[in-house]
Amino acid sequence: AAELSRLGVGPGDEGLMRGVASELAALAPASLFESAPLSHGNGHAPSVLHVESAGPSGGAQIAQPSSTASTGRLEKIEGVDYKRAAIEYLGLLGEERRHHLRTKPFYNLAHKLPKYKGEGLDEDSHRHFCDFANMAHALALAPGSRILDVGCGSGWLSEYFARLGYVVKGIDISPSLVEMSRERVARVPYGVDHETPLRCTFEVHDAEGAPLQEKFDAVICYDSLHHFEDERAVVRNLSAMVETGGLLFILEGERPPVGSPSEEELRGVMLEYRTLESPFSYEYLRELLEGNGFAVVGDYVSVNGLFEREMLEGDRLPLTTLATNYHYLTCKKVAGGAPASSVPDSRRPGFLRARFSLREPAPERLAPNSTFTPSVAVENTGDTLWLTGQTVRAGVVMPAVRVYEDASGDLVSEFHGEPMLPRAVAPGETISFKIEYVVPRHPGAYTMKIDLVDQHVCWFEERGSAPLVLRFEVAQIRE
Repeated sequence: AAELSRLGVGPGDEGLMRGVASELAALAPASLFESAPLSHGNGHAPSVLHVESAGPSGGAQIAQPSSTASTGRLEKIEGVDYKRAAIEYLGLLGEERRHHLRTKPFYNLAHKLPKYKGEGLDEDSHRHFCDFANMAHALALAPGSRILDVGCGSGWLSEYFARLGYVVKGIDISPSLVEMSRERVARVPYGVDHETPLRCTFEVHDAEGAPLQEKFDAVICYDSLHHFEDERAVVRNLSAMVETGGLLFILEGERPPVGSPSEEELRGVMLEYRTLESPFSYEYLRELLEGNGFAVVGDYVSVNGLFEREMLEGDRLPLTTLATNYHYLTCKKVAGGAPASSVPDSRRPGFLRARFSLREPAPERLAPNSTFTPSVAVENTGDTLWLTGQTVRAGVVMPAVRVYEDASGDLVSEFHGEPMLPRAVAPGETISFKIEYVVPRHPGAYTMKIDLVDQHVCWFEERGSAPLVLRFEVAQIRE
């Protein structure tokens, strides 16, 4: 989208874009748009860092170039039935590796692979633990939300999210892995709490073939998209399983450079296990999501671990090495049957409108220096996706509060981003937040205006949106 904007192509140029697409379709062979996927280990394909030699499985031994190179994916090896290999994968593993899948991300460190140096937890398992916590935090889902785990493998991620009280369904093409997932969850000795059981089910399903006939609040595609040959069909089907405003979290590794050791390692895995290991370039992955109505609202790098305090420079932690070859993307479906770019976002907004309401009555009389905590719901009634973030920057939408003294009309307080919005908000969505404000110590009548501000763009009120106006009196309150 950024490249197109530099060419002067905007969100409203849909006709132009459709014409370009038609011309490309006429000029390019259909095979150009076929594809394939990488592996870091959701337990489905052999985590590249956990491969266990099971002996040659026959078939193609010479890597032949494929059309995937031109679609932004690592070239797959032709002549391999990758779908069948995914179904039969578990049968290639020895008992130690199968046990690891049953208990993942835990395993007996006595069986740690030689490539991991030193004692303690290996870096891949460390990443899995951290990734789960980071995803659960970034998604910020309400209790009881419905989650779909795509390519769930042995079900470890499904189990973990279910243990937070979410309603989880895991799908995988492999019947043996689905059976392992069911067994895993059945053996969990405790429910979510003293009265709520785990709500976690599994189903054999090919995400390339068709969507499930149900909707989810969030879809997680953790280290799995690169195992599918037809990634376009998969993302299209994922889009069909979330309503507008729903979330998709994708973790994928970056396509390694041509001829690199990482590429050769992946090709070796494809030869040995016949599972597809075809990671995406960053640009192609973003294009794939955008074309199916998913706007990337969170693009992260992961910084996990404990750091020596002596490394601090003031209040900053300088990082000399930072792994950026993994893509952690939180996506929001903003359009059905249209590209995400058809919906403007708050960096270049269209129509900014918000409808505020109180979730519960607010007190009208408050003691001096007491805390006023109105609980607010706000609906996005405009046409623009509101972006949020961890820091204040241009295009981020955040609550903004102004408090006036009625007698003088003076502005006595103003603050922004306290709190930040919990997540990005698509048109038609409603979110909630709570303001915390210590009222003045001087008695009198005051007015609080709660609005939104599009940072470095405008206050919503300046665009004709009505703020929430609350009036209160500060006075001594007798018991």
